[in-house]
Amino acid sequence: MLYSNPCEYAIRAMTELALRPDAGWVPVTTIASAADLPSPYLGKILKDLVRARLLRSTRGPGGGYQLARPASEITLLDVKLSVDGPDDLERCAVGLDPCTDETPCPLHNDFVRVRATIHEYLTSTSLADVAAGATEKEQLLSGS
Repeated sequence: MLYSNPCEYAIRAMTELALRPDAGWVPVTTIASAADLPSPYLGKILKDLVRARLLRSTRGPGGGYQLARPASEITLLDVKLSVDGPDDLERCAVGLDPCTDETPCPLHNDFVRVRATIHEYLTSTSLADVAAGATEKEQLLSGS
């Protein structure tokens, strides 16, 4: 798996916000409903994203969440690092530490390339890209 369930939820929620750039403050219940996610659990994830400065939030009537910067400036790597951290992108593929170029595990050389490809994908894919893909998928599903 490329990222954890909480990270997937974060990407789905942030994609919903990217699809609504002019919506103002979007309540967690609206995000959860649109992304088909459990609202209480999503609220915790969104608070983590606020701490990571990927989202902004405000309380009270009319409150909610919004992206902290344009969707085109937030990468999947930003989200992944905020939710999952860097460990699974760096640790040994088979758990044989230390695993370095000098003391490689049996899969080390192959996984160096795999990790580089994953890192490039996460770095080069923005929330705007994901939102555009979600819009395209929705159009395909609706037959338009």
